[in-house]
Amino acid sequence: MRDLDSARGQRLDSLRERKKLATRLAIHDIALRLVSERSPEGVTVEEICAEVGISERTFFNYYPTKLAAAFDLTEARVSDEARDRFLNGTGNLVDDLCDLVAASIEVPRNFLRVKSLMHQYSELALSFWQQMSLRRRPVIELAQLRAADDQTAANAFAVVMVAMMAILRKQGDTDPDSISDRLKAEVRGLAELILDDKPSA
Repeated sequence: MRDLDSARGQRLDSLRERKKLATRLAIHDIALRLVSERSPEGVTVEEICAEVGISERTFFNYYPTKLAAAFDLTEARVSDEARDRFLNGTGNLVDDLCDLVAASIEVPRNFLRVKSLMHQYSELALSFWQQMSLRRRPVIELAQLRAADDQTAANAFAVVMVAMMAILRKQGDTDPDSISDRLKAEVRGLAELILDDKPSA
């Protein structure tokens, strides 16, 4: 009986997660479309909520601003398990940071459309990077706890963020394990490029 109750609980949790993801994607899609069509100043959170069919309170459970919704930038959520695994890790700092980022940070969907929006409204580019950095602050703080000093933490985080920008431009799987593997592959490519002492053609 206990196993049956546990299975039911897991199904309910899975259903809730699917509903939450569907709501989040609906908010993002509507926000991105309206901001693209009308400009950032021409859209309100109230209008986004009306099209999605949710309350403003529900909106703010997912995104802090209309631009965060359009960009699909969510808060970094570091689980206790991911935190402990990272802080107790003894492997390469950048590799472990790739694992932490993959487990804690949602990859913005529709990045190519978001990039197009930033080309359309150039003033949004700074806002995008500012909001992205703000939402990744929990990961930066953990890197500072693990690294020998803050500068090492900042450098390691910067390398992983460059890798993140590279994978955003490419199609690929977005589950945490795949993101981690893709980040590490990009980091290896950056390292090979830096260490390549052959003269350019």
